[in-house]
Amino acid sequence: MRKIEQIVVGATDRERLDRLVRDRNTPHKVVWRARIALLASDGSTAEATLGKSLMTARRWRQRHLAKGVDRLLKDATRPSRIKP
Repeated sequence: MRKIEQIVVGATDRERLDRLVRDRNTPHKVVWRARIALLASDGSTAEATLGKSLMTARRWRQRHLAKGVDRLLKDATRPSRIKP
């Protein structure tokens, strides 16, 4: 397993991410986003463990660094298909 640059996750954020991963009512996409952040804090990649691409792991690590755990819970807004 390749190593990546390690991100710092505080104790409260780590506890919240662990709670999201363990909760059975958490949507699956939020669970793997939380796992990506937890693996990045340990310094390992999500490719081998979760089966996600390196670009996906990088994207969610950057979003976690930018806005914290709350950013992992929501998808980015996208423009409408209908032109104004």
